[in-house]
Amino acid sequence: MLIEVPNVWISSTGIVKLRGVSFTSKHFSIERVRDDYKHLSTVLLVLISISGGDITKLPPDYEEFIMLLRRNTLTVQDYFLIVNNSALLPMKNRTEVFLMLCDKINKCLRRTEAGQAKRKRIVSKLPYENDWLDTAIANERINQWVVNVQNKYERTQYDQLRLNRNVRCHMHDYSDDDDVEEILYCEWPKLLMEMVRLLHWEGELQGTDIQNKFG
Repeated sequence: MLIEVPNVWISSTGIVKLRGVSFTSKHFSIERVRDDYKHLSTVLLVLISISGGDITKLPPDYEEFIMLLRRNTLTVQDYFLIVNNSALLPMKNRTEVFLMLCDKINKCLRRTEAGQAKRKRIVSKLPYENDWLDTAIANERINQWVVNVQNKYERTQYDQLRLNRNVRCHMHDYSDDDDVEEILYCEWPKLLMEMVRLLHWEGELQGTDIQNKFG
């Protein structure tokens, strides 16, 4: 499969389609798949440049997505992570996906001993361990959910998830907060990405409904 920029068609609503491209399973190998993903990463960067974007200043999650496409150690199992990558989520769906994955980590995985071990590993590897609470306090909008709360937040990764969940569950408790999801993304752009990646590593991502959240 060889994809060039003219093969990619993007509608005014952001829908991406391929044209003039055929797929075949002939001579399939993981090496060919890796080459295809690397070529796709190049096409994406060219499209970003053509549209006026700066490929040296990509959002952290999208930069990680490009690096994933170029990884020499990709396996067939990584396909699900690539096509359901959080960097590709529409902003309007990020709240729903975060809440879904948060419940997967904090509720579903707690039901079994093996799940509890997975939960502990996932939470221990989440980013922003040292400064997430300072960031929340310093942000004027997020600070509303931190101060004067009955159950004080501690500097733990479990409470980082709890704060992010509480903000998203009650974002309309305050006026003019329709852009809260964007604020959360700007402050912690890697959080959802790492939740997706770590659930995938633990074999738990496919048990969610994330594949239906990209429309």
